[in-house]
Amino acid sequence: MDDRIKAFIAEQHLLSLSVIDSTDSAHLGIYTASCYYVFFSSNLSLCFKSDSSSKHIKLAYVNPSVGVTIAQDSNILANIKGAQIQARFRDSSQEEQNAYYKKFPFAKLGGGVVFALDICFAKYTNNQLLLQEKLTYTKE
Repeated sequence: MDDRIKAFIAEQHLLSLSVIDSTDSAHLGIYTASCYYVFFSSNLSLCFKSDSSSKHIKLAYVNPSVGVTIAQDSNILANIKGAQIQARFRDSSQEEQNAYYKKFPFAKLGGGVVFALDICFAKYTNNQLLLQEKLTYTKE
């Protein structure tokens, strides 16, 4: 993964997680949740905490292929930065949990479980780079 993509992901802290919602067979849809995360760069995973009984976690266990967006908000076109990510949902390792609690120590006070998203594909937009093509990463 390009270091510019890694740096952007590492400096942010909030992601939008999109999961497939097929709980009602008549209406296939998408369900989205926002989560604080830590980027675990050694294995290119995003770690976040949530309640295991929440709708987005239940749906991610059913279909672990998920979508993620991470964006830096700006009204100035030249300052727009963001990543569109395809990932695979899974339970986190102890090492990933430790990294999450190191960044968010207050999260130990509440309930929930730390989960992980393995990045399979990422497309990075940074309008300040003025690139003809977006930077991309695909897991081999």
